[in-house]
Amino acid sequence: MAELERFDTPARLRDVPAAARQDWSATISGIFADYVGRHPQFYDPTAAETPTKTTVAKASWPAFPARLTRGNPPPEARWANADEDRAKQDEYCEWSVERDNAGKVTRLTFTTEVPEYWEFVAKHDRERLLDLYRELVAPDVERDELFDGDTYLPDNPRNQGTTGRLAHLVQGNNKLTAAVDLVARATVLRQRNGVPVTTQQALVVCSGLGDPFRHSDPQIAQLVNNAAAMGDEVTLRDPIGLYLDEFDATGFRAPDGTPAAAFWTIERGGPSHPVRARFEVPPGHGYAVGDLELDGRRITFGGQVADRVRVRVEALVKAADHRVVREPCRGG
Repeated sequence: MAELERFDTPARLRDVPAAARQDWSATISGIFADYVGRHPQFYDPTAAETPTKTTVAKASWPAFPARLTRGNPPPEARWANADEDRAKQDEYCEWSVERDNAGKVTRLTFTTEVPEYWEFVAKHDRERLLDLYRELVAPDVERDELFDGDTYLPDNPRNQGTTGRLAHLVQGNNKLTAAVDLVARATVLRQRNGVPVTTQQALVVCSGLGDPFRHSDPQIAQLVNNAAAMGDEVTLRDPIGLYLDEFDATGFRAPDGTPAAAFWTIERGGPSHPVRARFEVPPGHGYAVGDLELDGRRITFGGQVADRVRVRVEALVKAADHRVVREPCRGG
C-alpha cells in the first residue's frame, strides 16, 4: 500500500516544467479537500493509502449528446443540431468541423481537454499557451485574443466556434471540477420511501447529480454508487481527466477501401490517455472525409463521426467496511 506522491497532469502532458506541475497537484488536492471530509467514502490518494491491487472501474459513454436524441429526431437533424453550437456538446467531448470551399468536410477535431488544465498552463507559461494555440488551432493566433490582461479566457473567440479547429472544452458542464463533484457526491447512497434508488437516471435525479438526460452523468453516478453500496471507498484514477475511450471504425467506406481507423490520429495524450484527436484523410489519397460513407450516408456532419466516439473516466475502488446508510432523496 502507498500514497500517491502527487497528482499528475491530465494525460501526463508536459506543457510546463516539473516544478510547476506540483502546483497542478496542489490544485487537485484543494478540489478534493472540499469533499473528503463531507463524504467519507471519497478519498484523496495523495493523503490516504491505496492498495496495489485496487480495482479500476471505468465509466464509458457516447460522445454524441444524449439530450439531442430525445424524441428520436431524423439523423441529419440531430447531427446538424450538435454541429451548430458547442454549448450543446455536453458529454465531456467537443468537436469542430473544417470544410473546403465547396462545403465538403475535410477534417474533424475532437477534444476532452478540460479548461482547468489550460488555465493552469496560462498561469505558469503564457508563451507556451500561445504556442499551443498556434500549433493546434491556427498559426495566426495572437496573445490579445486569448487574454484579458493577464487572465486567460477559456471561451475566447478562437475557442468558441464549431468551425475550424478548437483548443479545449468550453461547454459549461464540461469541467474537471464537475466530474470530481459528481464522483464525490455519488458515494452517498439514497432511498425513496424506504426503497433503495439505484438505477442511473433515478439516482441522478434523487441525488441532484448533474443532468439525467446526459450519457455521462448517469453512467458515472451509478458506477460510483454501486461501489459505495459495498462499503468501499472511491477516488478518481491518476492522471485525472476525461479521455477519448474508443473510436469505432465499423460502418465506414472509403473510395479506395482504406479502413477508417487509418484516418483517426491522436494529437495529444498517448494511446492510453488520448485527449485530442483528428479525423482526416491524409494527403495522397485523392479524397476527403466528405467522400467517405458511414452506414450508407456521405459524411456531411461532425456529429456522424461523434456517434462513433466514446469518452471515459476511471475510478479506483478501495475495499473498506463503511456501514451502508441510505439517505432520503434531496428534497424528500
